[in-house]
Amino acid sequence: MKFNRIVLYSFTLLIGIACENELEQLPETGILAENYYSTQENVESTVTATYNELQALYDYYMILWGEIPSDNAYIQAPNSNGGARPLEDFSWTSTSGFVGSIWENSYEGIFYANTVLSVIDDVLYDSESLKNIRIGEMKFIRGFLYDNLTTIYGDVPLVLTIDDPTYAFDDARTPKTEIYAQIEADLLDAIELLPSSNSAGRPNTYAARAILAKHYMKTRDFDKAEAQLQIIVSSGKYSLVDIDALFGVENEGNDEDVFSIQYASNLDGMSEGSEYYYMFTQPDDQGGLGAMAMESSLYELYAVGDLRKGLVTESSNVYYINKWTPSPNNSTDDGGDNHFVVRYADVLLLYAECLNENNKTAAAATYLNMVRNRANLDDTTASSQSDMRSAIAKERRLELAGEGHRWFDLLRTGKALETMNAFFQNDGSKITVEAYRLLSPLPQAEVDITKMEQNPGY
Repeated sequence: MKFNRIVLYSFTLLIGIACENELEQLPETGILAENYYSTQENVESTVTATYNELQALYDYYMILWGEIPSDNAYIQAPNSNGGARPLEDFSWTSTSGFVGSIWENSYEGIFYANTVLSVIDDVLYDSESLKNIRIGEMKFIRGFLYDNLTTIYGDVPLVLTIDDPTYAFDDARTPKTEIYAQIEADLLDAIELLPSSNSAGRPNTYAARAILAKHYMKTRDFDKAEAQLQIIVSSGKYSLVDIDALFGVENEGNDEDVFSIQYASNLDGMSEGSEYYYMFTQPDDQGGLGAMAMESSLYELYAVGDLRKGLVTESSNVYYINKWTPSPNNSTDDGGDNHFVVRYADVLLLYAECLNENNKTAAAATYLNMVRNRANLDDTTASSQSDMRSAIAKERRLELAGEGHRWFDLLRTGKALETMNAFFQNDGSKITVEAYRLLSPLPQAEVDITKMEQNPGY
């Protein structure tokens, strides 16, 4: 992918609506007017464009990738979402649409973030505080996107500048170790620059700590992860809310929301809503399609009396995750619920996991039990490190079902092959997940243009 191509493509996009403001259309050229970024207004429009790419990613791509390859969910509705069906049986290829879409939206977001970071120092802002916050936001998003990219694709090109319009990726895949160093640096900077207060749809310092902790856990650095999560937990800023006050448009911005991506529906006849309502919710006359259903084996894990069981509906022996608000327009792509990227229950379970891996199993039980007790369950009986590890993994599966975590949890903990091959064996499928499937292929269009080496097996 030549960087020129990103520039030309990105700046011909009609950005649309994201976060709070409808954006102006950016200049329709890859060569920016010399004075385009001379005003705060135009820099802010590019900031908003960056968030727009997060909306596109979590509209459903990242959620599908987090759920369908796992033992959590499957594609149920006949003739629906055929493009995503390869996720279900691990048959995706380098030309699968979602393989290219995640790559494209991620690098467009990185492009916009890099653009803001390259120009903002020379732009007069209403306040230096606001300018620093925007720098922190862009570093947060860049670090967050690169963390996702390395999880999905492995080594990817590390692009940090737009100074040279002739820059091309060519065949340069940057080693993950180098990218990891940049992710850590970006998120540490974001921690220092972002405010502690909440702002709808925008990260704060605790959100940056949470994403950094997840990154550390991916690299098995549990000491560093524990330290970041401990700061969040001890801050007193977040708390678990009642299950019936957790999801839905009316409950957005509750005390459990560490970082979420904003969506809205029916805005002056226009939609910037998401598709995950109709993807997972039982078919109905309000836009629910029921394309994705919960595996019955997951439903059966919910104990009698578990309040989270009330978030699942059953129809003709098919189980649907019912966490989201029906579309007000009876539209299949106009769900208005914000999407939790990180919520406090996620933080507590990650913290419990770190404590357990750091040989603090008794302490880990405290935080696991907070999530269990909120669901109306008794304290865990797990006492050994091994049993606690299993209990935490189970609780994450039950608590976060449908929110796009399960497959990434299996990858992070090294349980993906073991879990999925056992799952397919138990359900009578003749599918064997091979190790190379733990990474997605690079999009074939990018390989053809840049001559980057494709991931093995594809």
